[in-house]
Amino acid sequence: MRNKLYHHAVFHRKLSIVTAFLFFSSAAFTQNINKQFTQGQIYFKYRDNIQPNLVVNADRKVSVNQLAAVFLDSLKQTYNIVGLWRPFDLNNDAKLLQTFRLDIDTASDVEEIMAALKQNPDLEYVERVPIDRIEYLPNDTLYNLQSPVSNMNWQLDRIQAAQAWDITRGSPDIKVAIVDNAIWADHPDLKNKIVLQRDVINNINNSNPQPTAGSDLEWSHGTHCAGLSAGESDNRTGIASIGFNTKIIAVKASHNNDPNTITEGYAGVQWAAANGADIISMSWGGGGYSATSQNIMNTVYNMGIVLVGAAGNDNVSTTHYPSAYNHVISVAATNEDDTKTDFSDYGTTIDVCAPGGYGNTGPSGVLSTTYSSSIFGKYDIFSGTSMACPMVSGLCGLILSINPKLSPDQVEAILKSTADTIEYLNPHYIGKLGAGRINAYKAVSNTPFPPIANFTSPLTTILPGTSINFKDLTLGIPSAWTWTFAGGNPSSSTLKNPAGITYNTEGVYLVKLVSNNPFGTNTITRTGYITVTSTPKPVVEFSASNTLACIGESILFSDSTNYDPASWEWSFNPSSVVYNEGTTSASQNPVVTFAAPGIYTVSLNATNVNGSTLKIKNNYIQISGSNVPLNESFEVGASAVLVLADTIKSKVSVDARSANASLYGLHFQGNSVPSGWSGGGTSTTREQAWNENKAFHSEASICGVNGLGIQGLLMQLDLKQTYSLGPKQCWFRVLVNGKQISDYNGISDFHPTTATADTFATKTFDLSPYIGSVFSVTLQACTHIADKMYGEGDNVFADNIIITNTIGVPHILFAEGFGVYPNPTTGIIQMQLPSFKTSAGVSIVSARGQTIYRASISQKDNAQLQADLSSAPKGIYMIILRSADQFLTRKLILH
Repeated sequence: MRNKLYHHAVFHRKLSIVTAFLFFSSAAFTQNINKQFTQGQIYFKYRDNIQPNLVVNADRKVSVNQLAAVFLDSLKQTYNIVGLWRPFDLNNDAKLLQTFRLDIDTASDVEEIMAALKQNPDLEYVERVPIDRIEYLPNDTLYNLQSPVSNMNWQLDRIQAAQAWDITRGSPDIKVAIVDNAIWADHPDLKNKIVLQRDVINNINNSNPQPTAGSDLEWSHGTHCAGLSAGESDNRTGIASIGFNTKIIAVKASHNNDPNTITEGYAGVQWAAANGADIISMSWGGGGYSATSQNIMNTVYNMGIVLVGAAGNDNVSTTHYPSAYNHVISVAATNEDDTKTDFSDYGTTIDVCAPGGYGNTGPSGVLSTTYSSSIFGKYDIFSGTSMACPMVSGLCGLILSINPKLSPDQVEAILKSTADTIEYLNPHYIGKLGAGRINAYKAVSNTPFPPIANFTSPLTTILPGTSINFKDLTLGIPSAWTWTFAGGNPSSSTLKNPAGITYNTEGVYLVKLVSNNPFGTNTITRTGYITVTSTPKPVVEFSASNTLACIGESILFSDSTNYDPASWEWSFNPSSVVYNEGTTSASQNPVVTFAAPGIYTVSLNATNVNGSTLKIKNNYIQISGSNVPLNESFEVGASAVLVLADTIKSKVSVDARSANASLYGLHFQGNSVPSGWSGGGTSTTREQAWNENKAFHSEASICGVNGLGIQGLLMQLDLKQTYSLGPKQCWFRVLVNGKQISDYNGISDFHPTTATADTFATKTFDLSPYIGSVFSVTLQACTHIADKMYGEGDNVFADNIIITNTIGVPHILFAEGFGVYPNPTTGIIQMQLPSFKTSAGVSIVSARGQTIYRASISQKDNAQLQADLSSAPKGIYMIILRSADQFLTRKLILH
């Protein structure tokens, strides 16, 4: 049987965008500079005994004009309400069905609206919506690329891949077989992922293209699919894949003279099934039915292997195989906006949809690995259900990584039950796009596995006659519970969360929970869990007004200890705390400030007439900020002290784009849809940049620098700026306590002066006015165009940020000629020193503050020094030249 490949290749290698960006439509701007909460959003929850009676639409939107929303009428007259939503009804949880989100156009109105809502007696609480930042992002270069379009990994963002990776990054024990025309096994993003290769036509263990006809681009189809499903991720190279750590079985099923026909696809499926595949991805097919092919599918399915097939690219609803065979998950393709692509097949045989079409914020297709070369190297942009199919296959790999015992039917059920509904966006295809577009985060969040039993209760020490509740915390989505309560009434329960268990007799009692689901049973027995006594010692509990704070910020600790404590003793580890507002370590509710950044353990020992109890909360308080000296080189690919914040029109990241003599640096850039900028390439004023173009602001900030006990204070940073259409579309400034400061040369607003790119230059700022205080430092950029969107793009690069204690530096002269080579080095270095007028000292200091080299030199012009560092540990070092009239630094990498 001959089966066509299903993809569309995007052949346009260049984008004509010299003038196109001037006509992009303006986008609404919401500034998310607040580091804890989303601007312009409020949660509120009705009390459990109140019926909201709000009509909720299929897309979870709630009309604010219906009768049940009359309580919003007065707010609508005063404020611009964008919308009302019930965002969390997926699991039909009773409390979440009572929870709504209100979106407001003007962020500054949030506090007033919250105050008004809190007057409604039907509402249990009103709160701001926290910002939940993604904790993990891979470092692959093209995953983070913002050029030439804004989002080269739109397909992963659309299915919430990064959030799914916070739960699982896949298991190398799970193998996805790509049965295709060929797979280039030596591709840099595939060579470490392919565990088996096979050419089922020539019966050799080689999946690579061996063309006697056809182009390299045509032979790239299987390589592209393999990269989408399970290409190597987090390897600082190319793309990231949904399957992340899962492995690949590469099967070539085309003759060398025909890259567009899968001659032995079913033979390839059978070989993959017999050689350890957990999932088989088939991005090919046709319209002809075969009972034999169906039997092959049945056999592979009965082996417990998940089969995934592309639905076809003819924009028809006619039956397509193998995707329409029984036991095959049929995948249609969608665009970034969740509309069906103009080429994807549809119909009642479709099971799910996945990204494979065109991006709104990204390219017309999806970027992945190729055998051919393009402007991205061995990567290119294809579109098709062929691309959607391996996306689903990779997600199946994540699901099986959580629970490899799942059957194909159970995997398919998880995909369908967690898919996002998209029918309202596709009214002409109702019932013809399967369960919807896959959602990786929901899928892995709802993947069951053998239970791990666990439970909790509000108290474990109680008075006789007290009734308490128990809450199940079992992992693995349990379906049945068996509780045993020794000494309790009732003494057993099969409820998930038993309530009102009464203990009448003094004693110490066990509690046992047996949790079950279809994958197993698990038991937890806690002997002596419940203590019933008429003379209880304190049951200590406390909370903090803020567990994520900054040095110098006051935190209130509130005691909520049970059984009438009469005295308290607080302690902190580390002990660098100060008690404020007249409180002490013996206060019931002390107010504390933390003098140093770090993670603190908090302990409270409370005493009543029956004795004392100590409670310890390990790593409870996280304090941000920095002591002096501060040395931020970004060499771990992130920042230890800087908090990064951007807006809808800007981006800031730590990346390898243009670091100064190092692997990583701080990178600010503008937007690929830069409409709304005030000013021009040479005419934007500083007032426009900072007061009108706030949508283009991004920043990196340190919430607190501890200047207490410092005699002299100096900040240095290496700065480089670029521009494409004008130097005044790229601005940079430094703020201390929210106010702009100048460098030693009196410059407060920086913009590039050299076409395309300035060189890195060290800027120095006098921070001595802030000695004796804790102060904030913010590096802020206002940039117009995205990196390399047109020419070089508008960029600010900062590196090697240092805040140091220096006494009485009368004049800072940064002469040419201070350098070090080779850098990086493995041992011996040459230091070229600039001219200086007095004696000077040269030292080399590690990131931990250890001096590994020191030399003194007399007045000299263009001195050279040699140092042998071959015995020093590998790492990042700072070379410091200090004289009466100079203070210079250079970063050194020793590897």
